[in-house]
Amino acid sequence: MKKALIITLSMLLVAVVGAAFYTLNQHTANDTPRRINLDEGTSYQALCDTLDASPTFRLMAHTLGLDKHVREGSYIVEAHMNELALIRKLRNGQQDPIRLTIGKFRLPQQLNEYLNSKLMHNDFNVTLDSFYLIRPNTYEFYWTVTPERFMARMTDEFNAFWKDKTGNFDYNLKDIIIIASIVEEETNNNAEKPLIASVYLNRLSRGMPLQADPTVKYAVGDFTLRRILNKHLGTESPFNTYLHAGLPPAPICLPSEASVNAVIGAPQTNYIYFCASEKMDGTHRFAATLAEHNANAARYHRALERMGVRR
Repeated sequence: MKKALIITLSMLLVAVVGAAFYTLNQHTANDTPRRINLDEGTSYQALCDTLDASPTFRLMAHTLGLDKHVREGSYIVEAHMNELALIRKLRNGQQDPIRLTIGKFRLPQQLNEYLNSKLMHNDFNVTLDSFYLIRPNTYEFYWTVTPERFMARMTDEFNAFWKDKTGNFDYNLKDIIIIASIVEEETNNNAEKPLIASVYLNRLSRGMPLQADPTVKYAVGDFTLRRILNKHLGTESPFNTYLHAGLPPAPICLPSEASVNAVIGAPQTNYIYFCASEKMDGTHRFAATLAEHNANAARYHRALERMGVRR
């Protein structure tokens, strides 16, 4: 009798250990990694539905208290991830960061729309006054980052980038970024950016209006324009540098590091004019006199006419 009891207890122990081993080694059914975003207030049932959770997952989640509170966040569920490890990850709020690529946004509202679409909070409101603090780059953030913490990070990145960078440059950081944004819109040719920057710096130093075509496109709100006509030049806007002297009130885009460095490192030249080359290869012709510039411009416009470009 005693021997039979021992055998029965041993078999029961083996069954319990086996069941525990099976439970602790269950894995999710997904064949590839997947990211799940859990908003604030997501219910446990909604979480289980999102995961297509197994009965084993639900049992362990209940045992470990995940069913009591689901923490908001963005989490990667690895392929065939151990369910116990996933439960602990979700319970502890161990988020996986997401990558945000901030490129050449032209308007603060474009940046805000991008951030609202990528992050949990949908009340990002980068203003025109703080737009210049945003530095194009790829960053890692947690999906739950607040607008305040986002801007604090951007300010830190901005200050780190500019530390000891400008030396004795005559313009403040915001002005440098505004000039760089115009250079950015003028060309994708990084090799020519320092020369273009020198033109605008020369105009500013001589008290000349910038007369930068990209600022007219910004004022009109049409960045596809290939020809700036008189009707465009008369568009009333503080960004129209044909109508208003000095710099625009804010950047007309978020400039790349190449454009910023082009302004800071602009060479000393006597150029005050430039126009696109008639070769249509992305290069420009530079001039120190109006007569030389007019000849260069005439070549370019004839090339446009041959191409049938009327805008």
